[in-house]
Amino acid sequence: MTNLLVLDETKRHPELRAQVETVLEQVAPMVRETTQLELPSVVNFRLITPEQWQADSAADMSSHVQRFRMRKPRWQAPVINLIERVALAKFHQVAPLLGGVLVMGATAAGPSDQSTTMLVPDALRYSGVLSRPEYLAQLIAHELTHHLQNLATRHREVWADEKASAIVRSGSIKFLEEGHAYWVDQEVTRLLFGAAHDIGDLSKSTLSGVYRKADADPRIVKMRSGPDLYKKGLALMSPAIKAVGAANLNRVWTDLALLPTRREVKHPVLWVARLERLLSTAKIGAPRSVG
Repeated sequence: MTNLLVLDETKRHPELRAQVETVLEQVAPMVRETTQLELPSVVNFRLITPEQWQADSAADMSSHVQRFRMRKPRWQAPVINLIERVALAKFHQVAPLLGGVLVMGATAAGPSDQSTTMLVPDALRYSGVLSRPEYLAQLIAHELTHHLQNLATRHREVWADEKASAIVRSGSIKFLEEGHAYWVDQEVTRLLFGAAHDIGDLSKSTLSGVYRKADADPRIVKMRSGPDLYKKGLALMSPAIKAVGAANLNRVWTDLALLPTRREVKHPVLWVARLERLLSTAKIGAPRSVG
């Protein structure tokens, strides 16, 4: 039995809290069935202020670095400390634009088997999420999928080093997680509404002026200059799931040997071929580092 909790920590959005709760109850069994992953015992969704989002996101980044630090020799501490300072400084430069306007939702791992999704009501409005029920359902299904991923990976414990490094460099795990969640949210909206819905297809001209201004900020443009995590991740995950099935693919969440390499992220057909070979023979080697 999963306890679905939606808290309005702003104390100003009771109707939105009820709306999120209703959609969460609706999509939870669909996400479970689509992913073939277990739901955690508790699912936490929080409506928070931009300031709280910024503070909690920075704390989550630091926790990843701390895990990384604990697994490295002491002589590497100065370099790791520098990485943390640089990463946090870059984050704080854009955080007001992200948490207050651009980021629709963010999910962080918590204690025990729980995760927490942070939603900023103003950002949901500026980004167009609240313009149609399909988009809110997409967002909630997407973020809920991260809860299931976190449970399957024991809050990414086997990936701690890679996740910490991913703060300052784009690793394959980000494409894996976001591509998987994107695939799920498209499947869920297809089940709910008869066709897949993607808020990314919204014309920017229909978005709020606040959103368009933040999106055009040079700092944001520079941050988005790299590969699109969602689309590239979907291009990675879709053929893999089609080839081996969602249930078989779930072995990737606990076996580092199955993680895509950076080359395989660029060329998904290579990862699909390796998955088919390894999963068909069950000759999966010991966990390896991801390069």
